[in-house]
Amino acid sequence: MASPTGATRRRRQLPSAAPVIRPRLLSLAVLATVALAGCSVGDDAGSPPQLGASSDDEEAAAKLGFPASATKNTIRVSGGDAAADAAGVASAVFPAVGPSTRPTAVVLADSEDWQGAVAGSVLAASPIGAPILLSDGGDLPSASADTLERLKPKGSDLSKDAQVIRIGDKPPKPSGLKTAVIEGNDPYERAAAIDRFFSAAKGRPSNDVMVVSGERPDWAMPAAAWAARKGDSVLMARRDSLPDATRKAIESHDKPNIFVIGSKAVLSENVGKALSELGKVRRIEGPTPVQSAIAFARYDQGDFGWNVNVPGYNFTVASTTRPADAAAAASLATRGVFAPLLVTNRADQLPKPLESYFLSVQPGYEEDPGEAVYNRAWILGDDKVFSLPAQTRLDEITELIPVQVNAP
Repeated sequence: MASPTGATRRRRQLPSAAPVIRPRLLSLAVLATVALAGCSVGDDAGSPPQLGASSDDEEAAAKLGFPASATKNTIRVSGGDAAADAAGVASAVFPAVGPSTRPTAVVLADSEDWQGAVAGSVLAASPIGAPILLSDGGDLPSASADTLERLKPKGSDLSKDAQVIRIGDKPPKPSGLKTAVIEGNDPYERAAAIDRFFSAAKGRPSNDVMVVSGERPDWAMPAAAWAARKGDSVLMARRDSLPDATRKAIESHDKPNIFVIGSKAVLSENVGKALSELGKVRRIEGPTPVQSAIAFARYDQGDFGWNVNVPGYNFTVASTTRPADAAAAASLATRGVFAPLLVTNRADQLPKPLESYFLSVQPGYEEDPGEAVYNRAWILGDDKVFSLPAQTRLDEITELIPVQVNAP
């Protein structure tokens, strides 16, 4: 657990840095919106948390949805698949009850195209700020279709008034909405095309770019949250080679800072050497995908990196078995949440490195808890990818607790 002095010491703040959020003041309306997008926690997939459950209803406790939908310090977006998770997050981040709470555009990616979800996450950043919904090939699942209809995107003048931005040719073109499409023959070309699209919208290429594996989603997922947070593009490489599309995209950034996300086991020395000809290369890594995501959450280099080494932050946790959840994580890295994405490779319990990291940033207080900072964790997926015991443990080690500084 971090010391109370660590909890209150000054941190380097990113622009529009994450506010201190008190997790006990949860909005039940938001929780219901998140859970109703596709809850399948527990034995009955048809009984998600419901608003207005009566106390004399025989199933009142189950209908309220706790503790699966939320605990003191966790919120679960309990979709049975990534498309439901993305719809739930989009509804939580954009309630769409008035013009100011509707997005200008929505991104559509295919649920099987995890590369498109990761690279497309930069479109969730300013100035476009688009949530990502997922298709099932050429069809829109009900959760995605209903959410898109409710969001009624206003149209982004930064993308020729498009209301929907499609990544690749698989997502359908919704009727009645103006659309743009970002094309490419393979994931590397699509990532490069997304980079060009976003650079044009922003008016300039970013000074920093990330390079991730286009073959190993478990290592690439955490880049999605930072792309959405900062607007730094995600480009992709093979294990031992740098695709031409990626090379040309990086050249357009004119000697940027290049951050390689992942170990040499997934992006080799050959890739690093090729990248070094295009800009300053730094590698963020750990021996496993879980540890690599933690290293990214801790990383700090200039204005790049979360620098989450003390309490007082939001976090998102997703399973490596569901890589398209990177799309949902993107919106949770923007719009006042600003959560880095951590990953787990176990459903039954927290991996030890992940548990140790949360313990290292657990908030504490000496006298007045009202003067302390708080942590909150968003969980993506149902109990099949993140069990209730794992959620309970996460809640426990995220909780604000009293400490004694001079205890023997």
